[in-house]
Amino acid sequence: MSRHAYCIIAHTDSYCLQTLIDLLDDERNDIILLFDKKAPIDQFTNIRSKKSRIVTPPQLVDIQWGDISQLKAELSCFKTAIQVDNYKYIHLISGQDLPLKNQNHIHEFFDKLPSGTNMIGFASSEFNKEDLAEKTDYYHFFISRYRYPIRFIRKILTKYRNSIVRLQKLIGFKRRWNLKLYKGCNWVSITPEFAKFLVENEDLIEKKFRYVPCADEIYKQTLIMSSPFKDTVYDMRLDFAGMTRKIDWTRGCPYTWNEYDFNELITSESLFARKFSSIIDKKIIDRIKENILNNEQQ
Repeated sequence: MSRHAYCIIAHTDSYCLQTLIDLLDDERNDIILLFDKKAPIDQFTNIRSKKSRIVTPPQLVDIQWGDISQLKAELSCFKTAIQVDNYKYIHLISGQDLPLKNQNHIHEFFDKLPSGTNMIGFASSEFNKEDLAEKTDYYHFFISRYRYPIRFIRKILTKYRNSIVRLQKLIGFKRRWNLKLYKGCNWVSITPEFAKFLVENEDLIEKKFRYVPCADEIYKQTLIMSSPFKDTVYDMRLDFAGMTRKIDWTRGCPYTWNEYDFNELITSESLFARKFSSIIDKKIIDRIKENILNNEQQ
């Protein structure tokens, strides 16, 4: 029996999180649950599973959008998963994700993959190439303040950060990298061997990507392609094809699924989808759960 670890990074929406855990709850799975340090923990005290172990990484991380703290949170999850058990796969998902298939389907999918395959999405469109260059050619400061709550301070820091980038462009400065850079989605399903490789390179990752905005979408793709694991990538031909996740970036950042999207979701070949919100539309969360549980009983 192959065992999987689901590393969940959560910061809000206890209803969606509990539904996610209900749908992952299986004796073949463990759940590594990391809460953002800012999360209202009192709202999550009743989160439970019946069959899966829930393990919490020892240290909370104050996660700031687009910041190096996101990488620290992911690496903390990977580190914990490696220490807990010898899993066949480690899945990184958010607390606002849901599976679209039942656990028998998901385990069967991964059991049929060539040994050692890593499911990591890559982005190769012209937009993403330009975005990657903009983020990695220059040093970006005050990344942790992208969404600072006090508006006028956020504006001041944004102007300062943009001015420093413009200055670097004006004088012809570009960062030098000894790695070929790649971009994709931060949500992945990887082998413990590659997770261990990332953890072993934690210091290098923090040093290289500290001043790169949204580096969580860059460091895993970049490191796997410069490592002995580069031939284990599932699919690099189509944008994001290798991540087995249904995420819509055309209608939002990303789009929040609602009840009218039900048929699109359940007929998708993707194993997981992002993102959901019980505040915006609770019905789609309930319908996805009902559909998966019904399929399990058939």
